[in-house]
Amino acid sequence: MFTSEQWEAGKIVIETLKQKGYEAVFVGGAVRDLVCNKEANDIDVATSALPEEVKAVFKRTVDVGLSHGTVLVIVNRVPIEVTTFRTDGEYEDHRRPSDVKFVRSLEEDLKRRDFTMNALAMTESFQIIDLFNGQIDLQNGLIRTVGNPITRFKEDALRMLRAIRFTAQLGFNIETTTFEAIQSCAQDLSFVSVERLTAELEKIWKSANPYKGIENLVQSKLHRQLPGDFPFNHEKWGLLGSPKNVATCWAFLCLLQEQPAVTELARLYKLSNDMKKKIIQLVTATQIRSERLFTIDDLYQFDEDILIQAETLSRILSSDCEFMSVDQLISLKKALPIQSIRDLAITGQELMEWFKVPGGPWLKETLTQIERAVLHKKVGNDATQIKEWIMNESNCEI
Repeated sequence: MFTSEQWEAGKIVIETLKQKGYEAVFVGGAVRDLVCNKEANDIDVATSALPEEVKAVFKRTVDVGLSHGTVLVIVNRVPIEVTTFRTDGEYEDHRRPSDVKFVRSLEEDLKRRDFTMNALAMTESFQIIDLFNGQIDLQNGLIRTVGNPITRFKEDALRMLRAIRFTAQLGFNIETTTFEAIQSCAQDLSFVSVERLTAELEKIWKSANPYKGIENLVQSKLHRQLPGDFPFNHEKWGLLGSPKNVATCWAFLCLLQEQPAVTELARLYKLSNDMKKKIIQLVTATQIRSERLFTIDDLYQFDEDILIQAETLSRILSSDCEFMSVDQLISLKKALPIQSIRDLAITGQELMEWFKVPGGPWLKETLTQIERAVLHKKVGNDATQIKEWIMNESNCEI
C-alpha cells in the first residue's frame, strides 16, 4: 500500500525537507483513505518550509498556488503538492478567507481543517498524527467538524455539502451536533458558487450510496438552497441504487418531474453541452421505454450505454414496464445491420461518381434513404445491391 510511485515520491519530499531542517508530513484525504484501508491517491505534503524555501530545496518545481502556499514538486517525474503550514484569516463571504498566514506549527495548520477525519497527518515512516480524535471518528463512521461546527460552516458554507457528500462516498453518518449545525446554517449554502455545488452533487452521483447523500441533503434542508425546484425529496431515489453515472442521476432528477426540464437544469447547474446532450438522450430513451419496447429505430438512434441506463430507469419509473434483460438489449442492438451511417458500404463520393452529379442537398437525402433501407433490411449493406436498389426501387430524386 505504501509502495506506489506517489507514496515513494512523497516520502522523498518529506525526507529531503527534514534533512534541510524543516518539518514535513503527509496530509489530506490520502491519509484518511490509508487509515480506512482504501487505496489512497493524490498524495499531499504539508511543511513548515515557506514556498520560496521549498523551491530552493528542490530542482524541479511548478508554482501552482503560491498565494496559498502550494508548490508542485516533481520527484522522479511524479508531481507532489507541497503546501506550507498556514492559518486562515477572516472569512468574509462564507467561502474563502480574506488572507492566509504561513505558520511553522503543524497543529495550527490542522486546526483549520474541516473534519476530524481530514485533520490527520502522517510521518514519512507512516506514523499517524491525530490531534482531534479523527481515527476514532473513522472507526465509528462519523463525520465531525474540527472545533465548533457552526463556526466552521459560517467560515465556509461548502463544508456542509462536503459533509453530505462524504456520507454518500464513505457510508458514514454525520455526528449529531455537526448535523444540527448544518440545518441551522443551511441558508448559507446560497453563498457557494453554482460550479462548486454541481461538482459536489456529481461526486454524490458517482458515489457508492447516492441515496444516503440525497437523504441527508433533504433532512439537512440543504436541498432547499439548491438552484431550481427539482425533486431531491422524491421517494423513488431509494430505488435508484448506485449507477455511478453522472448523466444517469441528472436524468433521473429530471424524470421525477411531471415535465422533465433538462434545459433548465443544464442552465441552472451550468452543465456542459455534452452533458446536456447525454441527459436529453437518457430522458428521451427512458420516456420511450416506459411506454413500449424499443423499436429498430430506437436501438439504432441511441448508444448502447444510453439504452441500458434507460432500461434501468424505466423499471423504476414505470411499474407496468415490460421486462427486457440487458443481454437481450445488447443482443438486439448488435444484431442491427449497421450501427451508424459510417458503416454503410458506400460513401457520398461513390454516389457522386455513380451519377456524375456534384454534391448538394440530394446527396444527404440519398444517403439517409440508403441508411434507412439498410437498417430495415430492404437492401443488404453491399455496394452492388445498394446501387441496384437506388436505380430500381428507391424514390431518390437525383
